[in-house]
Parts: sequence; structure tokens; C-alpha cells
Amino acid sequence: MLGALRLRLLLEWFAIFIMASFVVVAASYWRGASAFDNLFYDQLSAFGRPSADTEILMVTIDEHSLAEIGKWPWPRDIHARAVQTIQQGKPRSILFDILLSEDGDPAGDAALAAAFSAGSPAYLPLHFSTPGNEGRAYDTIPPAPNFAKTVDGIGHVNVEFDGDGIVRRGMLCFDPEDNGRRWPHITELVYRTSGKAMSPAYRRNGNCNQSVLIPYSKRGAFSEVAYADILNGSVPADLIQGRDVIIGATATGLGDNYPVPFGDGGMLSGSEIMANMLGALRRDDFIRPLGTTKSLLLSFLPVWILLIGFLRWRPRVALIASVFLVAVILIGSATALRFNWWFPPGAALLGILFAYPLWGGRRLQAMSDFMASELGDLESEGGMVPIPRTEAATNDLVGRQSTALAGAIDHLRDLRRFVSDTLEHLPDPMFVTDNDGVVTLANDLIEATLERPIVGMELNDLLDDIVVPHERASVSHYLAKRKNYADDPVDPKSEIEFVRFSSKLDRNFVMRTAAIVSDAGEQSGQIHYLADITELSRAQSDREEALQLLSHDMRAPQSAIISLLGDVRNERISKRIEHHARRTMQLAQDFVQIARMGEAEFSGTDILLVDLVRDMADSLWPLARERNIQIEVQDDCDDGFVFAEADTLTRAITNLLDNAIKHSPDGGKIIVTVSRLTDDSNPMLEVTIKDSGSGIDENLLPQLFGRFVTGREGKTRAKGLGLGLAFVKAVADRHGGTVTAKNAEDGGALFQLTLPEAVEPVED
Repeated sequence: MLGALRLRLLLEWFAIFIMASFVVVAASYWRGASAFDNLFYDQLSAFGRPSADTEILMVTIDEHSLAEIGKWPWPRDIHARAVQTIQQGKPRSILFDILLSEDGDPAGDAALAAAFSAGSPAYLPLHFSTPGNEGRAYDTIPPAPNFAKTVDGIGHVNVEFDGDGIVRRGMLCFDPEDNGRRWPHITELVYRTSGKAMSPAYRRNGNCNQSVLIPYSKRGAFSEVAYADILNGSVPADLIQGRDVIIGATATGLGDNYPVPFGDGGMLSGSEIMANMLGALRRDDFIRPLGTTKSLLLSFLPVWILLIGFLRWRPRVALIASVFLVAVILIGSATALRFNWWFPPGAALLGILFAYPLWGGRRLQAMSDFMASELGDLESEGGMVPIPRTEAATNDLVGRQSTALAGAIDHLRDLRRFVSDTLEHLPDPMFVTDNDGVVTLANDLIEATLERPIVGMELNDLLDDIVVPHERASVSHYLAKRKNYADDPVDPKSEIEFVRFSSKLDRNFVMRTAAIVSDAGEQSGQIHYLADITELSRAQSDREEALQLLSHDMRAPQSAIISLLGDVRNERISKRIEHHARRTMQLAQDFVQIARMGEAEFSGTDILLVDLVRDMADSLWPLARERNIQIEVQDDCDDGFVFAEADTLTRAITNLLDNAIKHSPDGGKIIVTVSRLTDDSNPMLEVTIKDSGSGIDENLLPQLFGRFVTGREGKTRAKGLGLGLAFVKAVADRHGGTVTAKNAEDGGALFQLTLPEAVEPVED
């Protein structure tokens, strides 16, 4: 059933993939999301509008000029006077944005033509009539011949409307006949004034009828003067000199105003649109659309990423990814616009908004069908009767299925709890492995003993981690025997019943293994019991050490005392007798204290650790002074307290200081530092004792804190008592701390005693 569900989801995913891709294609080619794209573009373009070109001067035929001069159209001799006045100011060029396609009064036409050719270059627009004659799409209507011969260039001034009727684009050249004569935009001709080559934007425009987006400056940002002011001579020549003068109509009633992508919703005159285009040509910052193919590929990318992710992501991850991809599309489009490229995000967004809910709905339907089928099969199988549940008071199919599923899950949880409680009440730690040797089940006792979860581990890896290397082979031999016995149980008495091993956690275990066999007689795994015999092993070890102490270590000093009794009058011999006697007493005292610590209950109090260390350093000062050894105590713990047994901790620190004094050279220095470790979850204080001796024999470091471990005469450490450092280790363990030893990089031994910091009581 699960395989059929996966196949169904895969087929439906493929169908959604095709449909979402088609939606993206349709939105890209048929501008299904153009309204959103235009709105998004308008909002983005309002930020960071370019500054107006200061070399452009607009001469506007506005309401004021109409009131001064009279009703439009004006006689051409008036235009001739205005152009002559402008020519006298020595502009760089004159763009006369008024159609002169028909002849007028001969005298006026002659005067205006003469004015055009009297000085700076002048440019006139042509216009196109659509539909054209003889099946042509356009008829080209140039200026009247008198003007066409006298001006320096003729260009088109077409504006391009988007689907919402707003002028966002312009064409740098126009080919009305397709592969016929190309007419550059009149602003491109102005750009080429004074011998300049074509503009970079025009050079990049391979397709003549390809449009570019105009980066509009703020409304009214260009310098402008009224046409009437030119005629009455109130405009100074300095304002005209060296500028490109654009003469055009701005009055509302003259029909040369167009809607543009400005937030205020106002109109912009054709002459100001041309001023913006001329400024963009000079700055080379036209916004170039990516083109249909590139935009389509970029629109496909996030939709396909989301659809592929649907195959692996969970619903929550898919939702987060969808929101993230929407943000990436919008931010990517805005970023591209900052670099003068326009990527319309609407098609990609539409694809994601189509794919996500459709896939979510189909997946929900498939899971609903699957749940209904599985719950029906579970009910028909019989077996244990589920615990009665209250029927959901809803007519919703998903609600009813969810209630039924919750009842089945609750029943399985009850069964699991029953099995879990049974395992937890077993007297021994245990774990179960399958036939491949993978741990499938473990009770809390085993994980608490090993201090980590083990479910999912390989049995061999688990044994490699916990069994000491030299006993690993015996455990493998035992498991192999038990496995063979499960296959052919001929003689149970001949098989090994258990195996004993030591772990890397410094604990000892007895392991018993039994096969798990089904009703059909097939083995499905093994169950392993572990009994912790660490305390028993330690008791046996203590017994052996006590026998060793009584039979050898304590006899040797006593024998030395007896052999020296005859020469007791000799002072040197007397001191040696005293030394051996004290050594014997020290061994006995340490042994008794270590043994008692294992039996007595812990009884501690709050102790200021640095004060205790200073007291012990002061008590050993006479011993250090005899050899001119300096003991320096540093407090870096900010007066930290420990909850400790004062007598045992005092003795442990004394042993460490005494050990440092013994193994430091005459005139040496011992540095004792009390510091706080940085782990806030388990605050600890650390006492570091560094001497200036020759260090610890590397061969001695692994067993330095064991009982009766000493160095040899003539080595890096002198012969010791054998229980001093073992006592320190016992005290550290009793207080929940640690003690370590190593050789410092700059010489000498370095001992570190770490203890838990006393926690202040928290009010309930």
C-alpha cells in the first residue's frame, strides 16, 4: 500500500510539474502577470531616481505662453522669431518637438527654415500614420521639404504604451517597414551633435524595434523657460549657451501629455519624456529588459527548485522554502533593477503560488486516502480490541480520520508502554540486537550504565567502545559460541554461559546472551544481559592490595628498622630509623583513610577553596624554607566555594603540595593557582599545582594515581610512599571531581584538581 501511495504521489507531482511550468510560460508570453510586474516596477523605480541632466533646457509651450501669444496653432513666423532668439544664445542643439509635416505661409516657412540653419544644429520629428496605405502597417510622414532640407536631422518621437496605458518604455530606433529604413530616435540624433558617434545604448540595441525602460528623473527636475519669455527676450543668453534646447508643448489642451510611472498619477509632456531619454543616453543608464527567453529561464528556476524540494521536504520545510523563494524572487528583481536590468517577477511568483497549494492539496488527499485504507485494514485484522474512544463530533472527513488514527496510535502507545515498563523492571541492564547485529532496543539501566544512548549502533562497534582491547577477543568468542548454540543447541552444558570483561569506563561486567526465537522457530535477534560487578571486582582488588601491603610494603620498612637498631647511637642512622618508621605510619594511615572513605557517608560543608589552599601552603612553608623553595598562591576564582569534607580535602591538597616540594630543586618555585572553569552548565573550581622539578616519567603517567605506584631511584621522580596520590584520586572521586597530572611544556610537573563549585540554594 505504501508503494502504491508513493507511485501515486510521484505521478501527481509530475502532472503538477508540467502544469506549473505551463503557467510560467503562459504568464511570460501572454503577460498574465503584467499588472503586478508594472506595479512592482513603478514602486521600485521611485527609489533612487537619477538626477536631471543640467545641460538640457526645455522651452515649454505652456498655458502662460498661450495666454500671451494667442490661440494655438501659432503662425510660423512666431516660431521663426523664437528659434532665432534661441540661436543667438548659441545653444549646443535645438530639438523642435512640433510637427511641421505640411506647408504653411511661404514667408513664415522661409523664416523658420532660415532660423533652423542659422547657427546650432536643429532637429525635427517625423510621425507615422497607421494603418498605412497599400497594406503597410505605417505611412511615414516627414517634415515639409523646406524644413527637411535645412535641419541637421530628422528622427522619430514615438512613445510606447504598456498594457495599462502608461509610458515606461521608448525605442531608440524605429523600423516601420521591418528591415526597411531605420529611424533613430530624435534624442539619439541630439546625442551625436558635434561629431559624436552613436550612443552605447544605441550600439547595443541589435533589434531596432526593441524597447528600453526609461529611468525617469523627478517631475519638473529639468530646467525650463516659457516660450513667451523667449519671445519677449526675458531669458538671458547665458541660460541658453551650450545647452541642448528642447522646444515642445506642455499645456494640457495641446494633447502632448502622457501618463508615466509616477506615484502621484500625473501626466508628463512629450518634451520632458524626451529630456529624460536624452539624459539616459548621456548617462548610459537605460533599464534593459532581460528578454523573454532569459526571463522565462529565471522564472522556471525557483518553481523547479520548489517542486523538486517537494519530493524530500516536510510540509513545514516546504512552506518555509516557498516563502523564502518568493522573497528571493522579489529581492533578486529589485537587485537587478539597481544594475539597470529588469526581470519581471510575476511569472515566477505565479508559478510558486500555483504549485504550492495544488501540491499541498493533492498530498493531503493522498494521505487521507492512505489513512482511510490503512485504518480499515487494521480494524479488519482483529486481534487486540482498541481502547474505546469518544467519537469525534464532526462531519469533516479529515477530522473523522484523524480521530480514528489517534485511537490507533493511542492503542499502540499503550502496547509500547506495556513492553517498555516490562523491560524497565528487569533487574539487569539489557539490550536487544537484530540478526544483523544492530541494537534495536535498550532499557534505561544499560544506557545509564554506559552513559549514552546505544539504539542503532552496531554490536561490534558498541563492544569496541566499551570492552578493553585485551579482553575483546574473549567476548567475541563467547558471542560466536552463543550464536552457534542458537543454530544447533546440542549440549547446553558444553556451552559458555557467560563472559566477564572490563570496560573502558573503568567498570566490570558479566554478560549473558540468549537468542530471540519466534513462534515459527526463526531467530529474529539476541537479547543481552549485563550485570555490573564493578564493586565486587574492586573489593577483590582491594583485598589483593591489602595482602600485598601487609606482606611486602609494610614489612620492608620494618625490616630496615630492625637491622639498624644496633647502631642507634649514630645520629645519621637514627634519622634513617625515624624516616622508615614515619614511612610505615604514613602507609598505614593512608590505607585506613582510603578504606574508610569507601564506607563512610559523605558529610561536607561550604569551604572557601583559596583560603584552604593558602592555609596548606603556610603549613608547609617551614619544609619549603629549608630548601629555599618559594610557594606562590594565585586566586583567579573570585572567592569560589566548594562543598567538601574539610579533613580529606585538606589532606589531599597537602599531599599534592608536599609532592611538589619533594620533587622541586633547591631554590625552586611552586605556583598554585585557584581558578574557575568557564562551563556555566556545570560550574567547577580548579586547583593547579606546578612545580619546577624535572617532571614525571612518561611511562609512569598512565598509572600515576594507582595504589602502590612509585617511581624508581635515579629517575625523574624519587621513590614515594605509593598511596599519597591514590589518596588524592579517592578524595577527588568522592567529591565528584577529577585529578590529572602531566608534564608542563616549560618543565616540571603539573597537577590539576577539579572540584564542583558549591551552588547557592535557590528559593522555592
